[in-house]
This record gives sequence, structure tokens and C-alpha cells, in this order.
Amino acid sequence: DSNSENILAKHAHRKHTNELNDIATKAVNTPHEFQGAMQMPDKATVLKTKRQTPNLVELLFSRLAKMCGVRPVIGNLIGIGVALFALFFIQHEVILQGFAKYQHYIGFGLLVFAGIQIVRSGTRSLFLPLLATLMGAIISHTLGHHHTLLGYGARFYQYIMIVGIIGLAISVLNID
Repeated sequence: DSNSENILAKHAHRKHTNELNDIATKAVNTPHEFQGAMQMPDKATVLKTKRQTPNLVELLFSRLAKMCGVRPVIGNLIGIGVALFALFFIQHEVILQGFAKYQHYIGFGLLVFAGIQIVRSGTRSLFLPLLATLMGAIISHTLGHHHTLLGYGARFYQYIMIVGIIGLAISVLNID
């Protein structure tokens, strides 16, 4: 009798242990509310054999991806967004008579501050300088001489391209 009870107890214990292992595995592999579906573990990648040393192309691409990261320049993106938000309100919402003669100077100052954010971001990431260079180049080359985009002509977007190039030049000094 006691032998069969021990066997039943061991079987019940093994069953509960397996259930607990299944629950733990499911909990580890299921993303919680703060993770997205992109956080699911890639079992195929884990099962691949790992090489001792990655090849040169893999090293270059992984380093370039890290250097172009958005996370280090989130503060700069917020600063640029605030400057553009204020610029929109200055140009479209403020209709005070005495303010009109200063409106251009304040708008120009906001654009300069946004440009400084782009240049400053070059010390942490290539993302904003590359984006400013590419956007400035594409927009300035597609606009005609008498056309504008968001109230600014091709010359303004060439200035954005130059600011991006300055940011890239500063980032060259920070690459180790």
C-alpha cells in the first residue's frame, strides 16, 4: 500500500513539475504589456550555431546600425518638434499688430535653434544629420526656382542640407 502511494505521489509531483515548467516557459516566451510583438524570442536564431568571429560585413552593418540609432537623439527630436510647433503658431496663429515686425526674426531664431539641435545630435548619432542632409538635398533639387514647400523655397532646404553636412562632420570627430 505505501509503495503504491509513493508511486502515485511521485507521479503527481512529476505532473505538477511539468505543468509548472510549461507555465514558466510560456511566461518567459510571451511578451508582457510593456513589450511588443517584436520582443518574441526568435527560436530559429537561438538554434543556429554561432561562429567564433563575425565577418567584416556583419561587423560593419551592426556598427552602422548602432551609429544611426534614434534612441540617443530622442531629446533632439523633441527639441526640433517644439521649435517647429512654435514656428507654426508664430506664422499662422499669432495676429498681433505690434508682433508682425518681429515675427520673421523669432521664426528665424527658432529655425536656427532647430539647426543647432541637428548639429548637436551629430555627437551621439548619425540619424538626424543624415536625415537633414538627405531631405534637404531631395527637396531643394525637386523644387523649382519660384516654388515653395511649407512657405520656404529651395535655398532654405539647401541650408538644411548644409546643417546636416555640418552635423555629419561633427560626428566624424566622435567616431572611435
